[in-house]
This record gives sequence, C-alpha cells and structure tokens, in this order.
Amino acid sequence: MTQKLNRKEQLKALIVKKKLHTQEELARALEGIGIVVAQATLSRDLKEIGAVKMVDPQGGFYYALPSVTGAAPVAKANMHVDSVEASGQLCVLHCLPGFASAVASLVDREKLPGVMGTIAGDDTVLVALQAEVDSKEISSELKSMFNVIDIDVRVATAADKVFAEAICEEIYISSQERKTGIARRTPEYIKEKMDAGKAVIAVTSSGEFAGFSYIESWGGKSFVANSGLIVAHKFRGMGLAKRIKEKTFILSRTLFPKAKIFSITTGAAVMKMNYEFGFRPVPYTELTDDPEFWKGCQGCRHYDILKSHDFKMCICTGLLYDPEEHLEIHNPYGE
Repeated sequence: MTQKLNRKEQLKALIVKKKLHTQEELARALEGIGIVVAQATLSRDLKEIGAVKMVDPQGGFYYALPSVTGAAPVAKANMHVDSVEASGQLCVLHCLPGFASAVASLVDREKLPGVMGTIAGDDTVLVALQAEVDSKEISSELKSMFNVIDIDVRVATAADKVFAEAICEEIYISSQERKTGIARRTPEYIKEKMDAGKAVIAVTSSGEFAGFSYIESWGGKSFVANSGLIVAHKFRGMGLAKRIKEKTFILSRTLFPKAKIFSITTGAAVMKMNYEFGFRPVPYTELTDDPEFWKGCQGCRHYDILKSHDFKMCICTGLLYDPEEHLEIHNPYGE
C-alpha cells in the first residue's frame, strides 16, 4: 500500500473510531500513530475520502464518513445552505460558518454535468462551470440538492399590503411563543410603513410571505428604530433573519444617514446580529425620549414593568448604532 493510501485508510479509521471535531484534532490523532501531515494535504484527504461535517448534539460539529454512517443524506439536510446564486460561469453557495468544505464535498460527489470543481472557504463555496454550461440550470439543480427556496428580501411596496394580516398574525404568535414582549401592530400600521417605503419584506418566488421588518424615526429624525423583525415559522433556520436585518439596516442608513439607530429586543439571535453591525448595548437613557415611541409598547405584555420604571428599564435590552462612532457604513455581509 502506498504512503498516501495508507494515510487515507488510517484517517478513515480514526474518523470512524471517535468524534474528531477539527482538522487540528485530526492532525494530532494522525501524529499519534506516526503520521505527520500538512494542513493542505489533510484538507485534500478529507475531501477525497468524502468526509462531511455533522452537527454534534453536544455542540459544534464532527467529521463522519457517508459510506460508514449514512451521513450523506443527513449532512445534506443539515448543511444550512442559505442561498445559491449564479454569476457568469460560477455558482456561489452561502452556508453556515464551518460547513463550506462539507458542502463542496457533497457537490463534488454529485458529479453534476458541466461542473469542473469547487473551491471552499469557511461559509462560501464557489462552483466552477464549463464555458458552455448554463449557470442558471446548475444553480437550479444545486437549490434542489440542498433544499434552498428562492426568497427575495427587498424594500416593501404598496403591492405587499396583501401580506399585512399574515405579518400581524406572525408577530402575535411569536410573542405568545416567546412569552416576552413584542408590541402588537395592526394591519393598518403595517400598511402605512409599506406605503412610506420604511419596511422590508421577504417573499418566496411562489409569492408566499416569509419575513418582515420595519423602521421608525423619532426625536425629529435623530433616532431610527429597527423594529418588528419576524420570520414566518416554515422559513426559520435558513439564515433569513440575517438577510432581513441587513436590508433593514441599509435602508435605515440610506433614509436617515445621520440618525442613531436603535433596537430593543429579548432575542439572543437578534442581539448577535446587531453586534455584528456595530450596535452596542446601552441603557434606555441613551435611546429616544420621544413619548410616542414608548406608546408603541402599550401592546406588549410587559408594558407595566416599563411604565413602573419611568420608561428607563424593562425586559428588553437596548442596542444602539451611532454613525459618528463609525467611519463608514458597517455592512458585514455586503449588499
């Protein structure tokens, strides 16, 4: 057996024997049996043996072999590919951080006609196509392969008012599920935001509502609130909230470039997204003192707590983006 074949067989045996979560752990395990390997070589070996990353119930990911564990179909369902886009002779797949190598491996093993190969980063995969291949056709096949639904995230228009009832219902259901404060809005209020060009909506290619958010200006337009971020239940877990948040943030900066942007939330995921855009946690005293904003909280189950603290403290965490603290628009995901 050649040295390369022996190394790959030993690598397979190690992956089957125990959970190894990172390439560093794999390299140390190989070194423990007398095989020293460079990181680039190890990455290539993992790809060649078809190793995929699986979700570890105890946290993180671990390497598995489809041929031994049946991981391929499970991995496809858990790759969390958020989007597939075609551009020229390339298809670009976006997924959760750490999954790109596994996604690329699955694409390679499918041996799609016209696909020359893949290049994987951390959360992005480039699929290179032959010159005569229609990238839209390959994009469609990849979307089907990873169960990706086409969802357009854009500024809402008057035509989207047909979704107002569904949006309000989703906001209400989510508030009941979380058992925390989400101010309930009326369909009329949502429609006003759409008419004013101050809302962002996500709609599938089949015309189904998938998510929503809106902005409000306060204190003579010196403050802007990003509010009402919601994703319809069937479209959760697809990275859609991040896309809606991004578009809402850009809309806020476009319409009110000098305003401070703030958000009050109880959701850890929303907090994390805000931090990535440059928001910081602040006391309510740094938010708007416009009484009309706080009136909007009257529909929240925790309004009495807010009122008893003179509108300076409640269940929600206050988060603030001050444009004067940033030299340029902070947009980590790109337009």
